Amino acid sequence: MSERWKFQLKNGLIWGLLVSFIMAGFDLFEMSIEDALLSNKNLFRMLLFIVTGIFVVSYFSWKQKIKKEVTEKSI
Repeated sequence: MSERWKFQLKNGLIWGLLVSFIMAGFDLFEMSIEDALLSNKNLFRMLLFIVTGIFVVSYFSWKQKIKKEVTEKSI
């Protein structure tokens, strides 16, 4: 597996889970812990955040990392 995909999977998974748990935390005001974490709505939202984190957020993070490395090498 390439270095880019390792980076994107690691960062995207962390981002997706973190955002998902924060959103579930807001749901705790209205429902129980079990309903907030294991409802179909939350599981779908978690999957959506993880996929978005891997393919969108981490892609731009990777581009920023490469750009930063190139500028550091040129200095």
